[in-house]
Amino acid sequence: MLTLCLALLGGLFLAWAAGWWDTQQQTGEALRADTIRLHVRADSDSVLDQTCKLAVRDALLELTQRLYQDAATAAEARTLAARHLVDIQWTAQQTLARLGAARTVRVSLVNMYFDTTHYGSFSLPAGRYDAVRVDIGAPDSYGRNWWCVLYPGLCTTACGSYDDPAENDLICGDYILRLRVVELWQQLTADRRDKTLVTLM
Repeated sequence: MLTLCLALLGGLFLAWAAGWWDTQQQTGEALRADTIRLHVRADSDSVLDQTCKLAVRDALLELTQRLYQDAATAAEARTLAARHLVDIQWTAQQTLARLGAARTVRVSLVNMYFDTTHYGSFSLPAGRYDAVRVDIGAPDSYGRNWWCVLYPGLCTTACGSYDDPAENDLICGDYILRLRVVELWQQLTADRRDKTLVTLM
C-alpha cells in the first residue's frame, strides 16, 4: 500500500512538474514574440570603431524614441521597424559622416539568438528574438556589440511594459528558477542561425 501511495504521489508530482515546465516555456515563447531588440555591431574593437558604435547607438536611441513611442503592440512595432529601416540606416550613416568615419551601414530586421541578457532591473532569457540589427563596417568583421529592448520599453526598461503579467513576472520578478528553466531549454534547443526578415544594403 505504501508503494502504491508513493507511486501515486510521484505521478502527481511529475504531472504537476510537467505542467509547470510547459507553462514556463509558453511564457518564454510569448515573451520572445512580444519583444523586439535593437542590436548595433561595431566593425572592430578599436577605439574609433567602438566610439562610432556608441555614437550610432545614441543617435538611434533618439530616433527610435520618436518612431516607436506610439506602438501599442509588438506587431505594430515590428511593422514600424520594417517600414523605418531606411531612416535607421540614414541616421547611422549621418552620424558616422559627422565623425568622419567612412563605414558602410547595413540595417536588417532579423530573428536571431540572444544569450540571457541582464539589464540592471530585469533579465531577458536566452532564445530567439526579432531585432533591428545595425552592422557598421565590413561584413562578418565585428567587435563588441551593443543591444537593448526596442519594444516594449524603448531601451529604458521593459519591466511592467508587457500586457501579460506572467511575462513581466518572468523578466522582472524574483522567479530565478522560472527564468533558468526558460533559459536552459532555449540554450539546448534554439537554432543559432540568424534569419533575415527584411534587410537594407
